Amino acid sequence: MSDTSPHIRHNVQMPDGKQLEVVYHDHRRASDPPYAPDPLHVCFNCAGELVYPLDWIEEGARHWRIVLRCPECEARREGVFEQSVVEELDDELDRGAGALLSDLKRITHANMSDEVEFFVRALDADLIVPSDFHR
Repeated sequence: MSDTSPHIRHNVQMPDGKQLEVVYHDHRRASDPPYAPDPLHVCFNCAGELVYPLDWIEEGARHWRIVLRCPECEARREGVFEQSVVEELDDELDRGAGALLSDLKRITHANMSDEVEFFVRALDADLIVPSDFHR
């Protein structure tokens, strides 16, 4: 009897450089509940939540081939993923970018406030003179 169930293939590059091809056999029946794959932003190797895409290309109308990298353990994997899973990754990347931008604004404001305070103290102590501004 031949196996006619769909296969999901992932190429995985381990931190030591070894390449692995992982093949998942989908043995679900139509009556089984839908399969919920692990989120793409979570590393298969270390469970870190900072995985991001290095490369992607469309693979049909509702699938994408994506190369993913984990910055925490350097693991990489490549696979073909359904549009809905890729959209969840995109949402997670948007959330992460928003958090980074928020942190950047907060840190920039704090740094500028410190510099303004330092400048005001220098002015009050007469440590800044007009010649400081000549070229």
